Amino acid sequence: MRFFIIIILIISSFSPELSIAQRLQQEGIAKNDKSHKLKEPILIIQPKNMRSEVIMMVPGAKKTVYSAGYLGELGVTPFRAEEFRGEFRGGWREFRERALLATKSHLKSIKPIYVRDSLGKIEYALIQSENPSIIAAIKTSQFRDLFKDKFGDNLLVVIPNRSTIIIFSADKNRLNAYKKTFYQMYLDSIYPVSREVFLINAEGLSVIGDLKSP
Repeated sequence: MRFFIIIILIISSFSPELSIAQRLQQEGIAKNDKSHKLKEPILIIQPKNMRSEVIMMVPGAKKTVYSAGYLGELGVTPFRAEEFRGEFRGGWREFRERALLATKSHLKSIKPIYVRDSLGKIEYALIQSENPSIIAAIKTSQFRDLFKDKFGDNLLVVIPNRSTIIIFSADKNRLNAYKKTFYQMYLDSIYPVSREVFLINAEGLSVIGDLKSP
């Protein structure tokens, strides 16, 4: 009888600790699951020499790639390869669809500034935003539609850093006058994106030049 009572006392003395441990474990799992679900996928455009585990080539590009990332507590964070495979069973296609869907929700916040020459003619449009998702907006059809009326069906786009997009009509002569300035912006950037020039047309997005080239 005494032995039986001792066993009960031992079990009862340990059960609160087990219960607390279990609760902590469950809370930790719940917290991890929550942070996992809150990750907003971001299609990153970045210099080719930046290290990322998940990348895709940009058509025609020599120095620029797409990378898979998300908006974490410390800002834009590239996915690790193993993490990416677990999050996106459908691979890059699923990631791109989800990332661009998130980007489209931010398009309404775009407020371009139109820079004009002395005669009042538009030279280019400037977009500046602290939202890191905005850069991927150039991959959406809605982005092209925003500037059709001002610049026509074909756009030339420069993205020196994560917070700046510069849009021209498909007039290389107009762009050439600003190449040195934009290339210096790229060099001075804390978070550079690309030194290359993008063409956006009905076929999509591709690279057609380099800011450093004459």
